[in-house]
Amino acid sequence: MRKQLKHTVDYLMKKDDRAVMLIGDISHYLLSDIQNKHPDRFYNLGICEQSLLSLSAGLASRGKIPIVHTIAPFCVERAFEQIKIDLCYQNLEVIIVSVGGSFDYASLGCTHHCYEDIAILRAIPNIEIYLPGNANEFDNLLKETYGNGKPKYFKLTADQHSQDLYVKSNEVSILKTSQNANVTVITTGHLLENFVNEDVNINLIYCPTMSTISDKSKKEIFSMCNNKHVLVFEENSIIGGLGDMVFNILSDFSKKGFPKSFQKHGIPRKFLRSYGTAAEHRKFLNLDKT
Repeated sequence: MRKQLKHTVDYLMKKDDRAVMLIGDISHYLLSDIQNKHPDRFYNLGICEQSLLSLSAGLASRGKIPIVHTIAPFCVERAFEQIKIDLCYQNLEVIIVSVGGSFDYASLGCTHHCYEDIAILRAIPNIEIYLPGNANEFDNLLKETYGNGKPKYFKLTADQHSQDLYVKSNEVSILKTSQNANVTVITTGHLLENFVNEDVNINLIYCPTMSTISDKSKKEIFSMCNNKHVLVFEENSIIGGLGDMVFNILSDFSKKGFPKSFQKHGIPRKFLRSYGTAAEHRKFLNLDKT
């Protein structure tokens, strides 16, 4: 998905001279063409993430649309106050595109892990949060929401699913449905690949938006979860992630019905201290296809 960032940003910067790119000293080779084409709208601020976000807010307040790109733990956790006050409190359109979460940089250890980003940002008003599952989804979601005036966060992962889906912001996609299914699976991001090709009788809901969900999609979630065994799978912290978002939605319908059971599968509330690969972490957490 990181490669798609180059093409999508190039398209937006050609189309709209308000678009400005700011990076935190990463992706130099990937983004060199954009830097060469638009040297007056491309800034590398180095490893100064708080300043990176504050400057982007200043540019947004003057009519620009900044696209900020760096590694997830540094742009979200290190610069949390700037996101909260400079971007979201002011309700300025700044687009944050991260890489490296949740544990794509597993070999670098816990300093480069970021499985809490969704939970942290979901607690802040105004920000839109997206977890695309492949390059096409990222391209569609960024182009659809660009220019809407809202701060936005896109969490990009190294792994992708292989499905060709047209996703819309604030909506879920119903990918499998069966009247006889007793289990409903809800997932997001590249973990969709674990379920789409499985010959099992389940309902399957895919949710790339991790913030506000439309009333239509809320009703679809309830309809497919009512009186079912519900399993939520995500590569985020189970505290404040997709599972909690779905549970809150179902709670609003509690007078009309509720699932038979509800289980959240994700990253537990503990540090992943082991090194290795992202695939090894998923295997340890029972988030792989096996």
